[in-house]
Amino acid sequence: MNLWLRKAVLLLVGASLPVASGCFSVTAQAPYLANVKVLPEDVPVEVSQKYQKWYVLFGIIPLTRADEPQKIIGAEKLVEARVIIEDTLSDVLAGAAITLVTIGIFSPTTVTVEGNRAPAPVAAAP
Repeated sequence: MNLWLRKAVLLLVGASLPVASGCFSVTAQAPYLANVKVLPEDVPVEVSQKYQKWYVLFGIIPLTRADEPQKIIGAEKLVEARVIIEDTLSDVLAGAAITLVTIGIFSPTTVTVEGNRAPAPVAAAP
């Protein structure tokens, strides 16, 4: 690899490092008066919903609503739940493209809400 190409690769990698960082926060609350147990990572679930959350200024200010986990937990009637916040490959690629165009103003992250509903009541024998 020639010297010019090495410098170009180093510059590209160095310029992309700010794209990989951010200060994201997601509030995860159960609906009011709901008794919801937090699930460990290794417990299987029957409900899983993903959505993207968007932020301004490298994750400082959220653009999308903060109560989405609470709405999903309430709508699905979950009694056990976990919320996973991750930067997927599509988030990184979208963030990199948008950062180059908007100078880092917008950035996405993926939120997954998983859980289990209450077991169905067993019918009593006559």
